[in-house]
Amino acid sequence: MTRPDRVIRPFRAVRYQIPRDRDLSAVLSPPYDIISEEMQRALHQRDEHNFVRIELPMGSASEKGPESRYHRAAGALRQWMADGILVRERTPSCYVLEQEFSVGGRAWRRRGVFALVRLPEEGEKHVLSHEGTLPEPKADRLRLLRACRAMASPIMLLCEDPDGRLASLLGQIGGEPDAVAQGSAGTIHRTWIVSGAPATDAICRAVGVGPLFIADGHHRFETAMSYREEMRRAFPEAPEDAGFNFALALVTSARDPGLVVLPTHRLISGLDEAAREQLRTCMERSFEVRELPCPDTEARDCQRRLEEAEPNDHVLGMYCGDSVYRILVARDEAVPGDESVVAGLDVSVLHDRLVDPVMAGGACPPDEDGQVSHDSHATGVTGRGTRLTYTTDEQQAVAAVDRGDYDCAFFVRRTRVADVLAAARAGERMPGKSTYFYPKVPAGIVLSDASSEPA
Repeated sequence: MTRPDRVIRPFRAVRYQIPRDRDLSAVLSPPYDIISEEMQRALHQRDEHNFVRIELPMGSASEKGPESRYHRAAGALRQWMADGILVRERTPSCYVLEQEFSVGGRAWRRRGVFALVRLPEEGEKHVLSHEGTLPEPKADRLRLLRACRAMASPIMLLCEDPDGRLASLLGQIGGEPDAVAQGSAGTIHRTWIVSGAPATDAICRAVGVGPLFIADGHHRFETAMSYREEMRRAFPEAPEDAGFNFALALVTSARDPGLVVLPTHRLISGLDEAAREQLRTCMERSFEVRELPCPDTEARDCQRRLEEAEPNDHVLGMYCGDSVYRILVARDEAVPGDESVVAGLDVSVLHDRLVDPVMAGGACPPDEDGQVSHDSHATGVTGRGTRLTYTTDEQQAVAAVDRGDYDCAFFVRRTRVADVLAAARAGERMPGKSTYFYPKVPAGIVLSDASSEPA
């Protein structure tokens, strides 16, 4: 039953039947939103029971009927459970995940705990968002959830954890892990099962009543909310602890020193001469520009200079394939003077002052005393024919410009975790792709039942 003093609970996870060597490397999958077509094919070929067959099976999202990829995913799930490949645990547990990885030449470790988070009722605010969502990914995930009646991959949530209790509890978990896996870029994933009321209660009490902040999985969270309402209409007599009333989540302490957020850089293509001239005009109007000639400067050096800038400055990097990196420092009049958390982020200044005007083909935005919207940001392909895309790798961004695939790359600093929490608490939405919590949480470590049966 639901406890008023906590928003998460242990659960009977569906898990791979662990082989003798406890190695799940061949069967885990990245989450759906970072799986390219090439990666999808490779995962299908890696192992006949690779979780990609459930998380993102081959085929088009537009398929319908019993042959759709969603029905194939549900069929694979049922068959694997019948064959004992996947097994549902008998005892409610929490599952601690440690991810060991490298970024920027440093080794990191991050820990979180898989549990079920109770989905908020109307008026409740114990799960807070910082990004908007798009209808297509939500429709895709909803069709998968309907077909499988299980949450295939988790939402990543942050617990503010002001006294460090959650971080301390998770850090004390030791001994041989119950499962291990090696993922992309050498990341090692280790999982421990935490069973028994004293241990699981301690974790749930440390999280308490929230609020919890979505780090990754906004589409999955909103999908779970929509699915719950559908299932309540279909099963009005379902118990309070029915699986559909919860979402699968990995909860991590916001104080964890291994909580790494990568900067997500912007790339634009399709700029004609008028757009290039507009870009120059907007840049000169809103920024002081320092030029760093190539090859004396490299992309990583440019990024380092951004990260070393004063926190209260608003700085960006730019490379347009002309043998020059540019450091752009926003003029005071280019930064809104209101109290909005999001409006003052580097990524918001970039969109408002450069990206959105160039994408839309409109005039450069007015100065601080004018009306500038911070709620919508151009993405994808515009009527002007420009295209916007994203990467976390500054070297790849430069290479793409040098090849002529894109006309210009914009570099940003990483978004601070404190800004994520502040924006979510204020009910504000950051521009899309403002955060990239690294590494992603693999799909397939645990699944949660989302039927009308008790979780």
